[in-house]
Amino acid sequence: MVRTAEGRVEREDYILLTEFFHDPATNYLIYQGPGVDRILAAVPGSIALGYQLVAAKRTLFNCQMLRWLDYPVPPVMQHYDWPHGSHIEKPLAHQMVMANFMVLHPRSFNFTDMGGMKTLSACWAAEWLMKQYPAGECKALIVAPLSALQATWGDTIFANFAGRRTFEILHGKADKRLKLLEKYADFYVINPKGLITDVQVLRGKTKHKNRIVIDGFAAALRDRKDIKIVICDEATYLKDYSTLQSKVFEQILNDRPYVCLMTGTPIAGGPKDAYGLAKVINNAGGESFRSFFARTYIEVSERKFKPRKGAIEEAKRLLTPSIAFPIEKIWDGPPLTVQRREVALSAEQTQLLRDLKRDLQVTVKGGSVITPMNAAAVRAKAIQISLGAIYDADHIAHEVDVGPRLKVVEELIEETNRKILIFAPLTCVVNLLYDRLNKHWRFAKVIGATPKKAREEAFRKFQNTDDLDGIIADPGTMAHSINLYAGDMVIWYGPTEKPELYLQGNKRVHRPGQKFPVTVVQMVATAIERGIYKTLEGNVSMQDVLLDWIRRDVL
Repeated sequence: MVRTAEGRVEREDYILLTEFFHDPATNYLIYQGPGVDRILAAVPGSIALGYQLVAAKRTLFNCQMLRWLDYPVPPVMQHYDWPHGSHIEKPLAHQMVMANFMVLHPRSFNFTDMGGMKTLSACWAAEWLMKQYPAGECKALIVAPLSALQATWGDTIFANFAGRRTFEILHGKADKRLKLLEKYADFYVINPKGLITDVQVLRGKTKHKNRIVIDGFAAALRDRKDIKIVICDEATYLKDYSTLQSKVFEQILNDRPYVCLMTGTPIAGGPKDAYGLAKVINNAGGESFRSFFARTYIEVSERKFKPRKGAIEEAKRLLTPSIAFPIEKIWDGPPLTVQRREVALSAEQTQLLRDLKRDLQVTVKGGSVITPMNAAAVRAKAIQISLGAIYDADHIAHEVDVGPRLKVVEELIEETNRKILIFAPLTCVVNLLYDRLNKHWRFAKVIGATPKKAREEAFRKFQNTDDLDGIIADPGTMAHSINLYAGDMVIWYGPTEKPELYLQGNKRVHRPGQKFPVTVVQMVATAIERGIYKTLEGNVSMQDVLLDWIRRDVL
């Protein structure tokens, strides 16, 4: 770096003009252009060089401050060595951009599509941040779905940071998790439900005056000041800000310097989902949920609301700073086709649905009478009848003849030579399918009660062996963060009413690594099921509008 006779600072290969450049010899960022006074006022230790020139020491804080002032700065991690296993040739450009974004924005969102390689990018960012602190003074907490603890995060850290960084998976009973937390590790990985053990809710006069007291494991986690980085994978569980999980999470976060929420489905349930996510990152701008909801939704009939015009813009305003890459820019994969299969009802199903509509109650085999208490319960019982099992008041499942629907499932299995993922929204229906299909094929099942090791073994066999023909699962237990591209078909035996589970479930198979066209099959027999899929597709369209806006800032 030299000053010429004209007073301009030059290097041999360029003349500094209107953006920051990094001079490795001095480790200074140098800028020439308008706004020098703003930089001098905001950036500690910045130096005026004259002729609209300014220099600032290249530190993480200074880079963050300059980025906040909307000045383009060279990638903070440009000298990072990007550790990776032999299975990766080199980091992809979008992965490096995501990692730099997380480092530059201490509280941020990553809404990159499912399969967009967010996991390794977040690990790189976390490891780079660890290096900015004295050894052992910066650790990372990763909160992820149960199915992803080892299969996604544990495997990623081991494959890319072995011998360099360590991790502990905090799973099991509270006392076991406490012992694991006491072990030295760079990354601690836990599922959301693990956060709410040893938590008491002291009831107040109203719900809003309830007080949450955390003790034991949760308190130990809260008090770990060396955990400075928190990464929330598939952060959809934070969308409802009023849940115990969200409130405990806020307490555990305290003043952690770095928090990143990651999900490919930020507002799958509508713009209201943005509030809970933003509450964690930026306190939703200090606005109450009631105020936000009133501004973004309009009542169209009693207790039925729809988003107002401009609601998506309001959601985007809350969800900043954020980054999102569409899967099409990352991966040139085979097509995904969605098809709908109309299935017939059995005579028993037809009669039960007729009785339910006429009498608002049904009598099942064995004489049990099931009487739904309200309209929502009637609708739920109609769906259960369509899927082949109906719950009574004691939550005992009564099977219903569902022969025509099962026949279509068997036909679909015969149509493909590769593996199949079948989603059913009820545990009793998953069990029914598991028992019937395993008479001719080899299926594993994953439900809420499936142990962690059994889940991981099912995923391993599906992905790496010929020991399974498929997996039958409740979508809530494995729709997130799992690679199952050894299959080429996703069957929705029955619809889920949660848009993020529908989107995420489809992406378990259609993701980087997939070489074959993927088919998603929606099985429907009633108008209620058709209506659910219509609602799902409407929410997907709204979310696409939001993500398109965010992507414009990146691409």
